[in-house]
Amino acid sequence: MRNCLFILLAALVPMSAMAYSLKRVSVHDPSIVWEPASQTYYIFGSHRAAAKTTDLMSWTAFQAPWATASSQNAANSAAFTTPQVTKVKKGGVDYDLNFNAFNWSKRGNNKYSVDGNMWAPDVIWNKAMNKWCMYLSVNGDNWYSSIILLTADKITGPYRYQAPVVMSGFHTGTAYKDTDLELVIGTQASLPSRYAVGNGWGRRYPNCIDPCVFYDEEGKLWMSYGSWSGGIWMLELDEATGLRDYDVTYTLKGSGDGVTVDPYFGKKIAGGFYVSGEASYIEYIGGYYYLFVTYGGLAAGGNANDYNNGGYQMRVFRSTKPDGPYTDSKSSNNSAIFSSYLLNFGPNENDNNRGVNIFGAYTSWGNQAKGNMGERSQGHNSIIAAEDGRTYLVYHTRFQNWGESHQVRVHQVFQSKNGWLVAAPFEYTGEEVKSADIATTQQIADTRIPGKYKLLIHNYKLDHRKKEAASPVDVELKSDGTITGSVTGTWKIEAGTSYVTLKLGSTYYHGVMVEQTLEPTNTKVPAFTAVAATTGVTAWGYQTEATTGISGVIADSDDDTQTYDLLGRPVASPKKSGIYLKNGKKFIVR
Repeated sequence: MRNCLFILLAALVPMSAMAYSLKRVSVHDPSIVWEPASQTYYIFGSHRAAAKTTDLMSWTAFQAPWATASSQNAANSAAFTTPQVTKVKKGGVDYDLNFNAFNWSKRGNNKYSVDGNMWAPDVIWNKAMNKWCMYLSVNGDNWYSSIILLTADKITGPYRYQAPVVMSGFHTGTAYKDTDLELVIGTQASLPSRYAVGNGWGRRYPNCIDPCVFYDEEGKLWMSYGSWSGGIWMLELDEATGLRDYDVTYTLKGSGDGVTVDPYFGKKIAGGFYVSGEASYIEYIGGYYYLFVTYGGLAAGGNANDYNNGGYQMRVFRSTKPDGPYTDSKSSNNSAIFSSYLLNFGPNENDNNRGVNIFGAYTSWGNQAKGNMGERSQGHNSIIAAEDGRTYLVYHTRFQNWGESHQVRVHQVFQSKNGWLVAAPFEYTGEEVKSADIATTQQIADTRIPGKYKLLIHNYKLDHRKKEAASPVDVELKSDGTITGSVTGTWKIEAGTSYVTLKLGSTYYHGVMVEQTLEPTNTKVPAFTAVAATTGVTAWGYQTEATTGISGVIADSDDDTQTYDLLGRPVASPKKSGIYLKNGKKFIVR
């Protein structure tokens, strides 16, 4: 057996000519749900867009039909006028409730068409009802919006309108008489003054769109909702009906535009004062409820004269309770709730960079997200801790130079050692690592880590008016644990796990080191994703060139210096082929 130490080598990562199929789909505001009978994932989005997949890579579009008493394929204009449920219970007593969602939204514009105003549905399976429940936003001008419940026996529909869950816009006159306000707070001689705010509604109260419905760990059903305006709010729902739980009361807290608990709208969990923020989505993962909110304007950007055109970006908060309080990772524990107006996106952001920046616009990354196809304005996501033991982030993205066209993307998500979420730096392409594997296995061996990398820092305050996007720089992760190149620092893997700690400059990032596929090829490379808890900034990296970390060439050595394997365990006399350590250097036994 010959012990040899080899000259330091660098080898290009092999590029595979073999590629798999990624079948794209355009679904704006995709909300994901798992259908176990068919082993299929479904996403539902605005304007009745929907798609399905069994592998999260190849999507097929479809449209779920509407049902009424007389049709299994009803027109949009007829689908939301006549609820199937016209009585609800409060305190064991039946009360009448007959809400025409179409007519309510029409109040804001006499030329109203519902066709472009069916927004951001969320679909779940209600085991008590034995139904698929769709919570749909019926949007209207001047805050005349509602979230309604539709149900179906099959996930693909048809869905029939059951009843409203919550309505907004009763800010003048007697419009409140056509809602369930009095059912909730009692009979009123006139509209309570706190709601009689006219055009000031948007600073104080929600626009009732963008529902997210979920069960907490105790089996309680909740709904978060709202977009910009008075923020994101939360209501408890009745598990037996899927509707509002009229027996749950909310005591007014706060005053004026600073109200944080309202007897009708429930509990505010984010936003307010017309700061940007929509598309709330809550998922329980590894001991925390994580709240996603998308800040900024949804467009692709590039308009120097319109600040709200673009800047769309997902931010993350967490809580140990489903209804909050939700805070971010920074030492100041920024609340998701605003106590005054602050600009919270783009180059002029002045809100202390609220919310963890899981990622934003980026380009020149890998083989695909580059040039015209660099990603930007990613958001209105959903996230699922799936039954296969993995967690997936699903979102729509626009692109650097493709107008307002958009597509769905899916990234696997992991939890860092300190409990914050990090997204894999590339699309999900069938990687097998599961969430639980991160804490129990080292996915990338120490010998594979050294090499040259592309490093991408997802900073806040990108200038969407100029279509600014993050782009990578070159660094090298050395076998001695240092980082050199455009950014200097250190790296360290926690033994027996896939947790990685990187020091980039003076900032520490905590995340994971896993194998990723450079889509659309089959090339596998070591990659990392990590977040700096002190700043909320995420860093991505992937290897472009591997180095062995083995140096020198010597003949057999008969010295009796202690030899170790790569886990640091002493080895008396290496007999198996492999890489070993002696005097702090690596050598190969053949």
